[in-house]
Amino acid sequence: MNKYSKDDLTSYSLGMSLTIEALKHQPKSVKEVVLSEKAIRNEQLSYLLSLCKENDIKIVYDDKTIDKLSLKENCYCIGVFNKFYSELSSNRHIVLYGFNDFGDLGTVLRSAVSFDFKDIVLINSDIDYFDPRCIRASMGSIFHCNIVTYSDLNEYLSKYRKYNIYPFVSQSEKNLSDVSFKDPYAIIISQDYQGLDGLFTEAYMIEHSTLEEISLSLRSSIILAEAFAQKRSL
Repeated sequence: MNKYSKDDLTSYSLGMSLTIEALKHQPKSVKEVVLSEKAIRNEQLSYLLSLCKENDIKIVYDDKTIDKLSLKENCYCIGVFNKFYSELSSNRHIVLYGFNDFGDLGTVLRSAVSFDFKDIVLINSDIDYFDPRCIRASMGSIFHCNIVTYSDLNEYLSKYRKYNIYPFVSQSEKNLSDVSFKDPYAIIISQDYQGLDGLFTEAYMIEHSTLEEISLSLRSSIILAEAFAQKRSL
């Protein structure tokens, strides 16, 4: 088994927690689970083995493969899965613009899943979200998500022209507090704080007192928490 390549048809989840997420949410994609002889030290092992048995997943004990493929020490488990592709399945989309950093994408995927958003659109992005580094950064949240990509923002907006669009920019006359999210809708967040500035005639900002730019993780969490709160109040 070779190290990951973008052109591969398979990828890896490195670690027992991530592999459990794959087994729970994408079991049909998982080909096999590779375990270290040291895996017995992990308290999650019995649960992982039960999931493998339930889904008829092959288990291999191979420390050499784990040592070769692992990105970190003390990795006792690798899940090998076929890359899976989904369609958007709800009327609430999170549109991520210009994302090309594994850590940033992983951060927003975690926030999205935490606030019950699972349809993710990547636009103007060259990121390989199946890279094991991205899987790790998402802490397995990627296995909860339907992810589609568009090379151009207008292509997405044309296809979903009936959707209400809520882009967030660095400066606007309208704040998050002015937003009433109405289905169907898309929330657009840029990796770059100023990435969406000037692209929309109507946009929103997060009002805050600090003079510094608000971080991506905080921006996404605040926006998605507000959308989640409005959804729960319906």
